[in-house]
Amino acid sequence: MTRAVPSGDLVDVWWFDTRAVTAGPAVLAGLGQDERDRAEAFLFPADRHRYQVAHLMLRRVLADYTGCPPGTLRLDRAPCPRCGAAGKPVLAPGARPAPSFSLTHSGDMVIVAVAGRPVGVDVERDAARCVCSLAQALHPADAAWAAGLAEPERHEAIITCWVRAEAVLKCTGQGIGHGLGGFPVRPGAAAGPGVSGCAVRQLPAPEGYLAAVALAGARPPVPRARGGGPGGGPPMTGEGGRQGPGRRGRRG
Repeated sequence: MTRAVPSGDLVDVWWFDTRAVTAGPAVLAGLGQDERDRAEAFLFPADRHRYQVAHLMLRRVLADYTGCPPGTLRLDRAPCPRCGAAGKPVLAPGARPAPSFSLTHSGDMVIVAVAGRPVGVDVERDAARCVCSLAQALHPADAAWAAGLAEPERHEAIITCWVRAEAVLKCTGQGIGHGLGGFPVRPGAAAGPGVSGCAVRQLPAPEGYLAAVALAGARPPVPRARGGGPGGGPPMTGEGGRQGPGRRGRRG
């Protein structure tokens, strides 16, 4: 049965652990040629596996909403609204209205967000090194807020602003190439409407990760965990996979 695309402010959030998915040749055949070519370009097998799993899971999730077999889905790139270059991934037009979606992966975690209007999602694995230099890429107000905090709060604040800003850029279709510093996104000061036409909020995430989702419009998104994962029960697995490690949700 085809799954209904979320309506209103709802966003379906699907989490996957790449370590729980076995991607054999028969499964990988469901990827598009561009995806297979890009996967082969990775130098390290672990990076190749993570990329393959992310795109396999994206296709499986979208198949649920479109009723089309994963391997038949045609992915395209919408033009960037600022420069016209190839921007965010979209589904090529088909018989059914295409849902809006966003894909992100970092470390072993993958998120696919699906909504009825433009959506963006980002996840980042916590860096072991100092991230203070990354504050230079943020909006000056966000950088000043983070600079006033003591460690380890400053470290988490910078990554928090980073994932929130990336989620907004993915939602608008601009991408990180146009910079993260054009708008403030720090929690509490800009968690509602007015962030480049989007509303952004934190997502519960596994220990060691931070994540955020942005939705076009004035009202904050209402994340709905699907199939388990942070905030929604046991961790999700891929076909023939095992359960991943336990997860502790972060404050949204």
